Amino acid sequence: MSSSTETRYQEADLLTRAVENVLRKMIRFLVGRITLVKLQEMIRFIYVEEAEKKLRAEKPGRSVALTQLALNTGLDTRTLTRVRERLQEGGSRHRRQFLAELTPESAVVEAWASAVRAGAGDRVLKYGSEDAPFESLVRATISTRGITMPSIIQRLVDTRSVEQDRDTRQLRLLVDHFTPYLSDDEPNIVNAAFSAISNLLSTIEFNVTVGQSERLFQRQVWSFRLRPEDRADFRQAMRRKLEQYEQSSMDAIEPWEQERYGDELMTAGIGLYYFEESQG
Repeated sequence: MSSSTETRYQEADLLTRAVENVLRKMIRFLVGRITLVKLQEMIRFIYVEEAEKKLRAEKPGRSVALTQLALNTGLDTRTLTRVRERLQEGGSRHRRQFLAELTPESAVVEAWASAVRAGAGDRVLKYGSEDAPFESLVRATISTRGITMPSIIQRLVDTRSVEQDRDTRQLRLLVDHFTPYLSDDEPNIVNAAFSAISNLLSTIEFNVTVGQSERLFQRQVWSFRLRPEDRADFRQAMRRKLEQYEQSSMDAIEPWEQERYGDELMTAGIGLYYFEESQG
């Protein structure tokens, strides 16, 4: 095997392992919040959209041929045509449908809440038998193959979507829309976390396309010689240090800020976070 071929294999292996590491941690978080089917659908739409943008940027003013798109995405032209049609429709209606079907229980809540809003359903439903209103709602909304009613009910209870009365065998709908989060603070934490991930990826995307002298600052500082019993004290020490950096960074940014917001202005800054490398 030639050295150039060996280098290409090493580069491909490095990229594969890096992507797997990122996806594994992201999927670990997404399990129970979005189904694999919906995640695949989301990735397919985004991949096609971004591939088309890339090809269009390479040849401005020219339409992107389906054969080119097929080569870059690995999808057949028939599938690409369907995806393109959905993207060209604007996506708002499909986005609402997508959000309502993130998980089987989310579809149930959306159907139930829609019926209540339309005056065609009750907020309190009986459950526990084949012809009970809740079971009828579920069967009319989703495929129940491989899914049990108790598991759906438990998930709805866990996500604070319904209140269960075991004595009367009734479920009360508590929300108007489904949310997969289990705590009041979690949505804000998740939004901030994924925003930080997005910003880091933007920096990486920029850095791999420019020369070394133009690259944005991108660093991590860590040690693999830490005792687990020192974890709490180490976390506190790093928190204090990061809070100092945060304040000094805000002070450094302030002189550059304009007095008023405007569409012509840009957003930029730095990211600060603590991490611990988990096993697996």
